[in-house]
Amino acid sequence: MPTPKILIIGLGWASASFIKTIDTDKYDVEVFSLDNKFVYTPLLPQNIKQNNTLTLNGTDINNRIKFTCREIKNLDVTDSKIIVKSGINSHYNYLILAHGASVNTFNISGVEENCQFLKTEVNADELKKKIKSLPEKSHIAVIGCGLTGSELIGSLLDYNKFNIHAIDALPRPIMMFSEKLSNMTIKLWKANNINIYMNHLVSSVTSREINFVNNEKINYDLAIWCGGIKKSPLTNNILSALKIENSKGIPVNSYLQVENVKNVWALGDCASSGLPPTAQVAYQQGEYLARQFNNNIKNDINDINDNKKKKPFQFNNNGQIGYIGLKQSVCQLPYLQAGGNLVYYLNNVIHFYNGINLKQKINIMRNNEK
Repeated sequence: MPTPKILIIGLGWASASFIKTIDTDKYDVEVFSLDNKFVYTPLLPQNIKQNNTLTLNGTDINNRIKFTCREIKNLDVTDSKIIVKSGINSHYNYLILAHGASVNTFNISGVEENCQFLKTEVNADELKKKIKSLPEKSHIAVIGCGLTGSELIGSLLDYNKFNIHAIDALPRPIMMFSEKLSNMTIKLWKANNINIYMNHLVSSVTSREINFVNNEKINYDLAIWCGGIKKSPLTNNILSALKIENSKGIPVNSYLQVENVKNVWALGDCASSGLPPTAQVAYQQGEYLARQFNNNIKNDINDINDNKKKKPFQFNNNGQIGYIGLKQSVCQLPYLQAGGNLVYYLNNVIHFYNGINLKQKINIMRNNEK
């Protein structure tokens, strides 16, 4: 009997945890990704100043898995195959969609043309070069003060040479944290002369100006957009092929299965699961699904009666932690809510612990020693 074939689209947190956990004695696994590299994304904001090694080749995670560098256009669920942009289409027994999401500019005029983004290591490297080329007192605007934007502001603060503008349409930064920790962040920013624009909705961005809905505007030398995510073009193609309408992503049930489709799952940012689009969620989803396969719940894995035999996915929220600059961090964990220098060192420990394997943990430890 041939070994069942699992195809995975994408190599982010969900895919990495899946291939780390899956039993390759039971399954033939192949990952399709544009560069076949896993990026430790939580350290991207700090990498605009540091020289962290954030990428791992897929084979460093599991060398018994095949990695194919091809762009996927769509899927054909009737024939159980994926449609690639160039080359031969591949058939599967089981398909896992984990290709992530795109940057959401909310169709605001000028954002795409005039702002930098921070989603990949290439983005971080390009941003670092631009920042280092700017003269002292240059104006850098960070639009979007969620966790990524706030950590980015913290890293810019470490340069100690720029006029930094923190911009968000929401009333405070890092809204996923408590108001106490948001206020702690604001206090640090104010003490270091960061210009804060909360409750400021951007209406347009020109080559030199950021305009707000309230008719205010500011000048800038470099603008960085951290405004959230949206469905990727591949997700839109898949939804169209499946005749599904969903504004957030590919809808899944409590077992992460794409409903009404045989043997297809969606994980991480490309899925509409009702959970936040974080690395923590994606990692747990990938590990959960791999364990389902390892436990041989496979032949009837989409069958309602079979679903009664296994537990649905449950997200275990371990909290969040973020860097805010000057060797200070804030954390909101199940056992601790605090901020400051000691939390910065805890942040380093957590990044070490969260490395996908020993090689990445060692890279993170070395970087923190710099």
